[in-house]
Amino acid sequence: MSSENKVVVEKNMPLKTDISASRNYLWLRSDHLFSMFVQLSAFLFGALALVVPSGYSYGPALLLLASLGFIGIKRSIWRFPRELKFIGLGLLTYFIVMALSVWLDGGKISEIDRPSRALMAVVMLPLLAYIPVRLSWLLSGFGLGALLAFGIAIHDKSILGYERAFGDLMPIQSGNIAMSLGLFCLCGLFWAQKNGRLVFSLFMLLGICGGMGASFLSGTRGGWILLPVILLTIGMLFKECLYRKRAIAMIAGILLCGGGLIAQPQSGVEARIEQAQHDISQYLDKTNLNTSLGIRLQLWQSAWQSFTEKPLFGWGNHGIRESQKAQLARGEIGQFIYDFNSHAHNQFLDEMAKRGVVGLGALLLMMLIPLFLVKRRLHQPHNDDVHCGSALVIVTVFSSIDYCLSQAFFGHNSGITFFVSSLVIAASIVFKKSENE
Repeated sequence: MSSENKVVVEKNMPLKTDISASRNYLWLRSDHLFSMFVQLSAFLFGALALVVPSGYSYGPALLLLASLGFIGIKRSIWRFPRELKFIGLGLLTYFIVMALSVWLDGGKISEIDRPSRALMAVVMLPLLAYIPVRLSWLLSGFGLGALLAFGIAIHDKSILGYERAFGDLMPIQSGNIAMSLGLFCLCGLFWAQKNGRLVFSLFMLLGICGGMGASFLSGTRGGWILLPVILLTIGMLFKECLYRKRAIAMIAGILLCGGGLIAQPQSGVEARIEQAQHDISQYLDKTNLNTSLGIRLQLWQSAWQSFTEKPLFGWGNHGIRESQKAQLARGEIGQFIYDFNSHAHNQFLDEMAKRGVVGLGALLLMMLIPLFLVKRRLHQPHNDDVHCGSALVIVTVFSSIDYCLSQAFFGHNSGITFFVSSLVIAASIVFKKSENE
């Protein structure tokens, strides 16, 4: 090489180095920005869930926008943990089945608005796989959201005089979300206990009382059906914490506060339980079939009958009316139930009637795949954050199954958005960079 060429190379080398350094700096800055968006989104998700109308959607919407920007800027980064790919596949399958059902039924594109929340969660995964949520941020949002929900519930009952808290919105959906916030805080309490964080433990304790208290004040009985099973599951997941004196004292405090709230006549809990017993009695002796529970039982029977007529693909959102009209003509349902023209008040039966075994299978895949993956993860070496994240995934699925037994929980924007967002956010903690660990 001539001396002249050597001079050119030497002059170019600093320029290349400067460009490389500048590129690395921009990547680091973008990583910091994306990380800030992820943590803020996770915090707002829980904190605003029940505070403002559609508050449950603000955090996920911010996370979706950040993930779209991430995909556009860092298109070469698609290193998904295998578990997140499976979770994404379950979500995507649910959306595709729902969309096909609407198309075959001749429905409007607006009918896939709620199922599209599952697609939204899939789009979040690239960013969450690269920058997992920090557990402390997520739990802090849940704790604040639970306390604010309790404040709103007290205001609705004591000041506005509503019969049920969140009466100006949807007491069933809001009460269920409040219960989930309280259960998430229970997982956070045990996590804080294991890490010796006393102040955070007290904060989570308040969050438990706030979330569950708001649910009880809403009178949402459907959220109480599997509550003992969920509490037992959480206890088994954190059984090593149950023998600590501080944890025992806090759990006793929860039981005392909860028992005191339920015992108050103003809470309406005892009245709601007595009403349920009365409804069942009237339904069985056929004195009044159109009570709150009686309507549900009739809707369940109608949905099951529709399913048996078209078990594979179901009737569709609009076709189901044909089946109900035939049931009315045969005297299997009354005019009141036919005019009700709503969902079956059971997510599983509703899917079976409208989308058959295919729809039910897609729903179960979306809900059960994460459980199977988390169970495998719990048998592997992990840290406290991963363990608590696993508990959050399990509680998300179990509680949603509970709500879906007496309500079409995913038939509302609040239910499907809360479920898929909780699922992928918690899963990012469990399966963070698992391929590199």
